[in-house]
Amino acid sequence: MKRTRRVRKLARNEIGSQLAEFGPALLILFASVFFPLILLLGVALNYSAGYTLNNLQVREAAVSKRTEAESAVGNVRKNIPDSWKVSGLGQFANLVSEPETAVSYKPGQKDDHDRQDMIVVVKTTIKPRPILPNMPFMSGIPGLTGESVFTYENEAVIENPDDEKE
Repeated sequence: MKRTRRVRKLARNEIGSQLAEFGPALLILFASVFFPLILLLGVALNYSAGYTLNNLQVREAAVSKRTEAESAVGNVRKNIPDSWKVSGLGQFANLVSEPETAVSYKPGQKDDHDRQDMIVVVKTTIKPRPILPNMPFMSGIPGLTGESVFTYENEAVIENPDDEKE
């Protein structure tokens, strides 16, 4: 009778030891995988927010007159970035400085009647704050502990070729 009780105790101890190792393993898993992935998601959010801003600007520049698109107080360079900063993605980006936008034009293809398309090129630069700026070790990682700069360049054919001439 005593012998069977002893066997049962040993079996319970072996199962319990696996459960006892689960807590430290979970801590190591969170420290080495989960939290760095959350930080990388923050960097990806900053990048996608800037890409969205550039996409909005190039779509507006494609339908605007050239003078309005290149103006420092026009929709492309002033109003869209201001609206973007107070929207959801713009607020999450947490920028160090204002987004910088440059608008330029270049000639596109010609058709059989010697009409030429014009292409608008919008270049946007954003500088988001580092996610962990005051970390004493592993300093200088762009986006996480150091400054990062994202530059986007997108182009589109302008909708009305007469808008380029004004």
